[in-house]
Amino acid sequence: PGAQARLWAQIARAHRAEPRRGLRSFAVLPKAVALGHWCRAQGIDHIHAEFAGFPATVAMIAARVSGVPFSFSAHANDIFVSQAMLAHKAAEARFVRTISRHNIDWLHRNVPGFPMERLRLIPCGVPRELLDAPGPPPVGDGPLNVLYVGSLIEKKGVAHLIAALARLAPGIPLRARIIGRGELEPVLRQAAAAAGLGETVSFDGPQDAEGVRAAYRWAHVVVVPSVVGRGGRAEGIPVVAMEALAHARPVVASRLSGIPELVEHGVTGWLTEPGDAAAIAEALAAIRTDWPRAAAIAQAGRERVRARYLIEDNAAALLRAMQEEGAA
Repeated sequence: PGAQARLWAQIARAHRAEPRRGLRSFAVLPKAVALGHWCRAQGIDHIHAEFAGFPATVAMIAARVSGVPFSFSAHANDIFVSQAMLAHKAAEARFVRTISRHNIDWLHRNVPGFPMERLRLIPCGVPRELLDAPGPPPVGDGPLNVLYVGSLIEKKGVAHLIAALARLAPGIPLRARIIGRGELEPVLRQAAAAAGLGETVSFDGPQDAEGVRAAYRWAHVVVVPSVVGRGGRAEGIPVVAMEALAHARPVVASRLSGIPELVEHGVTGWLTEPGDAAAIAEALAAIRTDWPRAAAIAQAGRERVRARYLIEDNAAALLRAMQEEGAA
């Protein structure tokens, strides 16, 4: 009871400025305690939480109850939006896996007392089999096939892609597919119609894995137009950019967060400033104009994925970290 009371007090202090998040932390406490008892009964060797917010809070409490070591991953919104208890959770963890060098720098600058020695850089990744996908179809004299895959929410920046397409449409033949759904879909449909893109842009809704892979095969270029949303919500390194490059598709993405670690301007892709529709349009025009260069850059992007962003390699690295820390 004493330990639980101290934990309640700690949560309350850490969430003074964010009472709603504090209430959610209190709500997970019984489940976290039950998980700790289960881990001890099952002989679990290590607890790992994906995401630094509530999942890491649950893992920390379960570790206290069970005596089993824990770790957690830090991706994007789980550190950018709220830092409540973040340094404390990291100090109790055996290690903290994060997905980008950008996140390491961000934590150093923005989270006082964060134990930087706990950090391990282990990116996300995509399946090795994607590297076997055929290269993109030549553009020739036909339309440039532009693809977006992802949620239709503010931080994804899809409105800026539509604005870029509107700039290009009078002079360059285009077809665009938008795969995904979200709260902004009605607004985005209206924007496309108002820009005269009704015959150019199709909103195809969510697709299963094979549907998405078929879309990559169709695409000449994939656009990842991310921005920073309300409350600091932002991308980490979008997996869609990894998937597109694994398919050897040219990628136009925002210079934001950890994205430049994957998409290096002029080397493995094209970078634009967040929200700059004119720059997106310029990049798409450059790809259309010099397709051999675009295809070569996309192939370099595929090799970067092969070297750094394969899920098999990075899952093995995460497992090694757990084993090493468990033996420490």
